[in-house]
Amino acid sequence: MIEARGITRRYGRVTAVQDLDLTVPAGVVCGLLGPNGAGKTTTIRMVTGMLPPDEGTLEVAGHPMPRERRKALARLGYLPESAPSNPEMRVVEHLRFRSDLLGLDRGVRERTVSTALEACDLIGVERRLIGQLSKGFRQRVGLAAALLGDPELLVLDEPTVGLDPRQLRDFRALIRRLAETRTILISSHIMQEIEAVADRVVLMHQGRKVADDTIESFRLAGERGGLTIARVEVPGAEDPAAAARAATAGLLQDVDGVRIETISARLAEIAIPGPDRTAGLGRALASAGLVAVRLDFEGPGIEDVFLDLLERDAGSEPVTEGAS
Repeated sequence: MIEARGITRRYGRVTAVQDLDLTVPAGVVCGLLGPNGAGKTTTIRMVTGMLPPDEGTLEVAGHPMPRERRKALARLGYLPESAPSNPEMRVVEHLRFRSDLLGLDRGVRERTVSTALEACDLIGVERRLIGQLSKGFRQRVGLAAALLGDPELLVLDEPTVGLDPRQLRDFRALIRRLAETRTILISSHIMQEIEAVADRVVLMHQGRKVADDTIESFRLAGERGGLTIARVEVPGAEDPAAAARAATAGLLQDVDGVRIETISARLAEIAIPGPDRTAGLGRALASAGLVAVRLDFEGPGIEDVFLDLLERDAGSEPVTEGAS
C-alpha cells in the first residue's frame, strides 16, 4: 500500500526526512515511532499528499505521488493529530458534510456514514453536538470521518494524544478492530501505543530510519539482552559458588559473561546474560541436588531496546535496518 524509496523533505536548510525507505504491505499495521522532531509527521504529510518529496519516489495504493494524488487519496483515509470538526454540528451532520466534500453521491454517502458510525461505536451519540462530546468521542468522530468512502488505507497521526486511560484503551481496541480489514499507518512518540496495535515498527530519529522490523523481532531482541538469575542454597559446602559452578558446568560451558559468586555460607548466586535460561538452569540444579530459592529472568523489555537504538543513533552511527 505504501512504497517509498529514498524520500527526502527539506524546510529551507533543515532536512526533516532524509533518504527514507518505507514499505507497508497490504493488511499490515505499521507504526512510525520516534521522539518529537524525528520526522514522523513530515513522512505522513508526504504519504497523504500534503507535501511532495524533494527527492526519491513514493507510491501510495499503487499510484505515484504527487502525480496521481487524487487516485491515491480516493483509497486513503487520514486522521491528523488534531482532528478537524465543527463543534456546532451534530455528529451525523458533520459526517454527511464531509461526505459531500469527498463528492460521494447520496446513496453512497448514507451507506458509508452509517458504516462509519457503527465501526467507531458512535451509535447513540450521532445526534449529539460535537462540541458537547468528550475528547475520546471527538477522536472517534475524526476516525469515522477518515473511514468515509471505505478507504483501504488509514493514516493516523498521533491519534491518542490527550486521551485518558479508559479512552486510550477503547481507542486501541477500535484501531485493532479496524485493522482486521484495512492497512494502517500510525505514528506516535509513545512506544506503548505502537506496541499495542502495530505488526511492524519503523523507528525514526532526526529524520532518518534507525530500524525497521516486526514487533516480535524487537521483543526477541529484548529477550536476548536479558539476565537469568538464580540464588542457590548449597548446605554443607565450603564454597557454595564452586558447587554451583560444578552443577551448571555442562549447561554454561559455551556461555560468555556468566557470574557465579558466594553470597553467604549457604548461598550462591548465578547470573547469566542473554536469553531466558530458567528452564535449563532449574533442571541442572535439580539434577545436582541443589535448591534454587530464587530463579527468574529479567528482560530489558521492548522499550529498552528502542531507547538503546536511539542512543546509538545519537552517536551518528550509520542507519541500520532490523532490530536483531
